[in-house]
Order: sequence, then structure tokens, then C-alpha cells
Amino acid sequence: MAKQLAKKKSTAVTLADDFSSNAGAGMENVTANDLLVPRLAILQALSPQISKKKSEYIEGAQIGDICDVGTGEIFKDGVLFLPVFYRKDYLEWAPRASGQGLVNIHSDPAILDQTTRDEKKRPVLASGNYIAETAQFFGLNLTADNRKCFLPMASTQLKKARKWLTLATGEKLTRADGSTFTPPLFYRAYNLTTAEESNAEGEWAGWRIDRAFTLPELQEEGFDWHALEADCEGFLETLAKGTVTGDVASMQPGSSDDEESM
Repeated sequence: MAKQLAKKKSTAVTLADDFSSNAGAGMENVTANDLLVPRLAILQALSPQISKKKSEYIEGAQIGDICDVGTGEIFKDGVLFLPVFYRKDYLEWAPRASGQGLVNIHSDPAILDQTTRDEKKRPVLASGNYIAETAQFFGLNLTADNRKCFLPMASTQLKKARKWLTLATGEKLTRADGSTFTPPLFYRAYNLTTAEESNAEGEWAGWRIDRAFTLPELQEEGFDWHALEADCEGFLETLAKGTVTGDVASMQPGSSDDEESM
């Protein structure tokens, strides 16, 4: 058995050496503008990942699981997430019955001035489409080899986003001269899990956000925190420039991402 494992390892190294001379070949024209950041979502009753009839079906996936929609990976025990950048967008959804899904993305909250409230108190445009105020956290999924990802929060989950931001902005560090400052968003990682929630309109799984390790403390957990810091700085730069966007096109009505599911 040991010899077989050693042989496989040797083969893998040989293959890597063979391809290293052509590293990145064929991707010379790929820029940050061509890339989408995969999305973390909580699977709900209408999520295609739990329906055997859907092409997105993932065996063993259940309501309340956290899913990387881009890779199809399921995280039943939660995710250690290092946030890097926060942004709020206003997503325009067509009515679920239309089957059109996401119609547009608005960055200016002034779009709400063009809406009126329907019977569900949602802001609805004259077209019949509704606007979902959506908080988005971009960062690194430390549970999945520091993979870049983002998670959107709408409707009932907006209060979770506000709590998260309150925790982050409440962090203070002290300089040598005794003055204090607020560290960057990526100063601390958070444990993301899910919990059952409900109101008069139904039940769903929502986010639970708990403080975890600071960036330096992650060193004791087996991470190179200086390398993580560099990754965060590079990711932040591209996000701030708007050259990288989240994979909002994969969002669907009835998931945890849109207001109609709540």
C-alpha cells in the first residue's frame, strides 16, 4: 500500500513538472473583468441543489446547508470566512411566476424612489419587478483553501448584515502613541453557520455569524497570516475598482438570496 501511494505521488509531481513549462497557456487574455466570484448560499426548500429533477442537484444536500454555488461544494458544519469587502446593491427581480429571475442590478439606492409597496411590503417598480436591497460580503472561504467568494443577504437577512458590520466596525486597535483606530474588515475571521428562522409567512434557514480568530491568531490554526493579508489586499484592490464582480447571475427566486423566499 505504501509503495502504491508513493508511486501515485511521484506521478503527480511528474505531471506538474510536465505542465509547468506551459503554465497559464491559453489564458493570456483572461483579465479580472472576465472572472466571477462564486457565491455562498444557504440551501432552501426551492433551491435547485436539493431537487433531483434539477441539473444543479447535489447528492446529500439538505435545507440549511451552506453551498458554494460555483463549485457545488457543501459545508454542513459551517464555514470559516474572512471578509474583505462590503457592498450594497439593489437587485431587480421579476415576479417568480414569470420565470425571468434577476433582471438588473442597481448600485444607486435612488431606484427605490421609483417604487411603491405591494401587499408584502416589497418595493415594486411600475413594470411589476421588485427591488431587493442586498448586502454583499466578499472574502476568503478559509474552510475551502482560502477560496474567493461572496455571500449576499436580503430581506430578513439584512439585519444579520447590520450586526456583522457593527461587530467589524466595533473592532479597535491601539497604536504605540495610545491612539486607537478601526482595523480593516479582514482583521477578523467569522464562523458562518445556519439556524432555522420563521415568521407569519413561513420558515427558512438563515445565517448565524460569530466572531472567530483575528488575522494574526490564524497563524496558530495553520494559516500563514501574512500571506492571507497579502491575498486580502490584492482582492480588495480589484473589488474596489469594480473589475471583479460576484456571480449574481446564478441567483434564483426562492433561494436565500432574494426577497421573495422570505
